[in-house]
Amino acid sequence: MDIVLVFVLVIALTASISFAFLYLLRVTPVVYATAATRVKAARLMTEKDYEELLSRDLEDFPSFFDDTDYGKYITESRYEDIERGLLRYEKDMDYELFGLIPKNWSGAFDFLIKKWDIANLRRVLLGIHADIPEEEVRESLVDAGYMYDTILGLVGRDMDGVVSALADTAYDIREGLEEYKMSKNYSFIDLLLEKRMFESVVAGVAQSGERKLKILNEYLQVLAESLDLKAMLRGKASGVSAEEMRRFLMKIEVEREYEETKDVKEFLVRLMDTRYSYLIENGGVREGEGGDIMDIERKIETQVLRKGKELTVAEAFGLGPVISFLVMKEVEIRNIRLIAKSKADGVSAEKIREHLLIL
Repeated sequence: MDIVLVFVLVIALTASISFAFLYLLRVTPVVYATAATRVKAARLMTEKDYEELLSRDLEDFPSFFDDTDYGKYITESRYEDIERGLLRYEKDMDYELFGLIPKNWSGAFDFLIKKWDIANLRRVLLGIHADIPEEEVRESLVDAGYMYDTILGLVGRDMDGVVSALADTAYDIREGLEEYKMSKNYSFIDLLLEKRMFESVVAGVAQSGERKLKILNEYLQVLAESLDLKAMLRGKASGVSAEEMRRFLMKIEVEREYEETKDVKEFLVRLMDTRYSYLIENGGVREGEGGDIMDIERKIETQVLRKGKELTVAEAFGLGPVISFLVMKEVEIRNIRLIAKSKADGVSAEKIREHLLIL
């Protein structure tokens, strides 16, 4: 009996050691990145910090942030300078995090760099659409991304010229140009740009089949679904058919709901029984809402951040803390930007507080 018991214990111990070894093998490549982001996460703003910031005037922002990670970026009190400082901070943070990721995963995380190509292209294309002066567009670009010099060279061209120049790049948006010319609706160009980025990133992570990237894959799927949802809402608001919408979507899984509903309000109600429900039912979108698309999109983006935080809680090691930090830092920058812009516009602290996102 004793021999049997010992044998069972040995088997159990061996299984435990094997499990521990495999788990360590899975998380070891990202241990340094995890440790570094944990240190950074400890410096995230708290509710108390937000309350303190709400009590300050814009003139006090530089002194408030002086001893924080934002200190060397927020040195002026004009909102435009604060916004510029936040962009520079976010760029440096993205590049720093990208440098912490193991080289063999760099393809999965290069969205941290690609997103700046998208941001700069948006500024150039929006500048054309809205007739913004070339110098103003040029000054708004952030020196980041894989294509900064190329994009800088696009300033001054017309829409056809920019789209043509992008034809042989990862950001081929010729499909959106036809729709834009017919409707003069810039949002479809904007959506197609973001779709191009996510197509490559999502496909790369999914095809790798690495279990280590599971949490990243899940979060990217949430981002992709939110992008499709926003595209469909804009399409429904603009009267675009399901067939025409296909080119702007990662995938269409609610084609029937899209075709059978007459407006955004009815479409949102039908979505409550689909895979997209988590992006709307807990995101503050009320049943029957459908007037302000931008407001609905903001609520969807808020729910994406909540979902991202929820996903990372289950993985205390590995990529969990890294993704969690990215989500929480995005929330923090969003809140700082909101407070600064609202104060510049004369909005009261009470009103601003209602729109802060605290996770």
